[in-house]
Amino acid sequence: MAELQRVSLKVQVYRILREKILQQEYALGEKINIDTLAEELKISNSPIREALMMLEKDGLIEFIPNNGARVVSFSETGFHEIASTLYVMLYGAYRLCVKNGTIDKVIADMEQYIKQQEEYSQAGNLLESVKHALMFDKSIIVGAGNSYLLSIYERIEDVFYLMALHDNQRGEDDRLKNLTEHQMILQSIRDGNPEEVRKWLDIHYDKHF
Repeated sequence: MAELQRVSLKVQVYRILREKILQQEYALGEKINIDTLAEELKISNSPIREALMMLEKDGLIEFIPNNGARVVSFSETGFHEIASTLYVMLYGAYRLCVKNGTIDKVIADMEQYIKQQEEYSQAGNLLESVKHALMFDKSIIVGAGNSYLLSIYERIEDVFYLMALHDNQRGEDDRLKNLTEHQMILQSIRDGNPEEVRKWLDIHYDKHF
């Protein structure tokens, strides 16, 4: 049996930084000071730079010429394009779920996640509420039973999370609106009405920065 390899330093730094970004310890657009981070972690700059390059591939970091690395920030165009991508992926996945006869399992999963989304929202736990809101969406992708589609979704899932977090941080009215739209998407799927599903997905992902 092959020996397990120790996790490299750059991967450890990658995991630390990714968690800080997703937990909003680094805000959207915030600069990441490599020297400060190296001193904090007591390591050289090299693994930090390598970890930042990995995060750039994930879409969580952007390098600004003459300004260094920053947590990704969303322009109006970029924000809308991400939302449109989600709409296309979810509606296509929904049609696959219907075709493959997996829609009942999807509905059961969505019911679970929307309940948890509401409970965490009422408890004031925004991070967990958003996490379960995304699991509501992802259940359609998973239900499609297409491993390639799932891998594409998961490759950009962290960016979706940051976008949803920003969207839900704008106020209680926006959080309630998102929850209501999820309820309408679920009801449309229960009713077996593809046109209503398309309509509510379109409404839900007509997002602007």
